[in-house]
Amino acid sequence: MTIAKPHIVVVAGVIEKQGYYLIAQRFDDASQGGLWEFPGGKVELDETPIQALERELSEELSITTTTGIWLADSVFDYGDKVVELKGYLSHWRQGDIMLNSHQKIAWVSLLQLADYQFCAADYSIITALQQYIASRDSDIS
Repeated sequence: MTIAKPHIVVVAGVIEKQGYYLIAQRFDDASQGGLWEFPGGKVELDETPIQALERELSEELSITTTTGIWLADSVFDYGDKVVELKGYLSHWRQGDIMLNSHQKIAWVSLLQLADYQFCAADYSIITALQQYIASRDSDIS
């Protein structure tokens, strides 16, 4: 008999500021410890993904955000659980970042994202972000 793994829906915010993107490093002793991610967290019962993302960014970073366009969904089997990650562009409204759930943050360019080791589910979000920026930039020219 196969026991079903927990399926967790998680949201991630891609926060852009002057051409740089906010990434956060997980605590070393956490699941996926030491890896980088776009900040966010679990969608709770009776919450939409957008409500969850704005709540999570407030809890994790002490900032207020507005959720923008959806970028991508990514489903990844981590062995002990299956994570469905929903990535959105997020717009910082107010607040000073406080690290409540991460050990470090970095503001990086689109090209610099390749210099960091991310949680597996985040790579689909990076690809979607690259495609979105490329199509946005080609619309401008």
